[in-house]
Amino acid sequence: VEIPSCFVGMVLANCQLPVPNHGHVVLADPSPILFYPISSTEVRCLVDVPGQKLPSVANGEMTKYLKTKVAPQVPIEFRDAFISTVGKGNIRTMTNKSMPAVPKPTPGALLLGDAFNMRHPLTGGGMTVALSDIVVLRNLIKPLHNFHDAASLNKYLESFYVLRKVNVKFNHLVSMFSASSDEAREMMRQASVDYLGRGGIYTSGAMALLSGLNPRPSSLIFHFLAMAVFGVGRLLLPFPSPKRLWIGAKLIWGASEILFPIIKAEGVRQMFFPATVPALYRAPPVY
Repeated sequence: VEIPSCFVGMVLANCQLPVPNHGHVVLADPSPILFYPISSTEVRCLVDVPGQKLPSVANGEMTKYLKTKVAPQVPIEFRDAFISTVGKGNIRTMTNKSMPAVPKPTPGALLLGDAFNMRHPLTGGGMTVALSDIVVLRNLIKPLHNFHDAASLNKYLESFYVLRKVNVKFNHLVSMFSASSDEAREMMRQASVDYLGRGGIYTSGAMALLSGLNPRPSSLIFHFLAMAVFGVGRLLLPFPSPKRLWIGAKLIWGASEILFPIIKAEGVRQMFFPATVPALYRAPPVY
């Protein structure tokens, strides 16, 4: 289990977001800030703080950090509400965890959702993944009438780990939305934002991946490479220079460093060639 960052959470009262009934992600330095409505008058704010060590809430370090480092980057529309809430001290913290989907078949038990494959909560896809897992499992156990032979059932349900596809998706890609001193990474971040803002298939396709609604690995590869090409193309136009070519190469390399570990963790065969996995063809136990 990896702990890439922590969330510092609070509830802003009497706060109106610029776009009602939508979540808002602020690409701040060093990492994103999330705002989303939880009632007609309340907005939850989650500040992503990289690393495992947080400023202390007890001695006031957290309050100082939020007021001096974070508040100036909060949009003016709800900055006052943010500062007011920080001053009241109603602050909670939680660790963000991520864990690739490594199957551990155990007779009598099956892991679903975040218990099997933790995602970064920034995209809010955890519940979607859990419900999706339930649908896959329901279809597998529908023809069964006897659940007493745990060993046979366990062998049959190994196909679950193939059918559920990749739930990690953009899990590690959250790092793209974090600020970086590296010029190539910063350009990749801006290219990702502009790509998501193009509308149509660019926005809907990428958001379906982020939220866990689209389980197809081919879509992940397409949109991720499209973001990288979009960033490099914009960098090289109208005239490529040696410096721009070098930054473009670093951008592609940085994108590869994010994408390939995801593919390796999930399994190349399971992601792209599930039909070659023997577990996919196991028939239900017959009693």
